[in-house]
Amino acid sequence: MKIVVLLTFCLIVVSSTAQDLEGKWMMTKEGDTYIIPENLVLEISSDTLKFFSFDTLKSTIPIKIEKDKIISEKQVSFIEVINENRFKIKSQGTVNNIDGLISTEYVRLIPTKTNLSSEEIQKLSFQFNWRDDMFTVIFNKELGDPQLLKNIGLSELIKMNLEKIDLTYFISIYESGTRKTVFPIKEVSKDRMILYGTPDEPYEIVGEKVE
Repeated sequence: MKIVVLLTFCLIVVSSTAQDLEGKWMMTKEGDTYIIPENLVLEISSDTLKFFSFDTLKSTIPIKIEKDKIISEKQVSFIEVINENRFKIKSQGTVNNIDGLISTEYVRLIPTKTNLSSEEIQKLSFQFNWRDDMFTVIFNKELGDPQLLKNIGLSELIKMNLEKIDLTYFISIYESGTRKTVFPIKEVSKDRMILYGTPDEPYEIVGEKVE
């Protein structure tokens, strides 16, 4: 079942501290969840809360921080801290066109650990096992049958790009030219890559280099 989540742009986050929350956070999601805006990233500072669709700013609201609260005008959302880099928010939203209280999780965007350049990373390929499904990350290559693409009038079906927000690298998966899914990269070397931001524990996936 596809879950459609429409998030409002007004929050009051309770039970944390300003220092805990400041920074950029990406919303985690299951593969069948559609979010507006897509690939939601929050940036929390002492006086503003910004909403991004990946790296494109969509909305900014003023906030006020008082001890363990971030206060805006219209809504109250409660926060459950999972660990120092992950928290859960319960707030008003829309699921399958029904208004109600929804729960969403966010992971802190941290600098990617690597000694490689962007160009060097894109020359590498890695194989991952996610929920007993194997998938291979190959950058900048169209994945799909050329004849099928021609028949349905598309320029590409699936393509994986290396993208970056601040000091965090991402694998961005494009479908028919539209960014659909992103995975932040925790660490990458010539031998392995670690992705994070997955919805289930252990919250990361380790991939090994393939030729």
